[in-house]
Amino acid sequence: MNKVPVTKEQIERLIVGDLQGFPGCEDAQGVIVVPVLVHGAATTWTVSCFNAGGSDGDACDRALQHIVPHFQRAYDLFSRH
Repeated sequence: MNKVPVTKEQIERLIVGDLQGFPGCEDAQGVIVVPVLVHGAATTWTVSCFNAGGSDGDACDRALQHIVPHFQRAYDLFSRH
């Protein structure tokens, strides 16, 4: 499967949109996506931290453990220089 190249900001918006659909995460405010700089890594990015806002932080953490690998299989980090 070919991954779709997207920007850091696009990945962050997609993840937060999905995250807010999980129970207890409706008020999640954001995630920070960072590049993975290890040569040969299976993915080009990961989530370094998140802002749960008024949501349950543990629920958001569990949801991200489900969401992030799914998105990593679908999207590659594309950087505009």
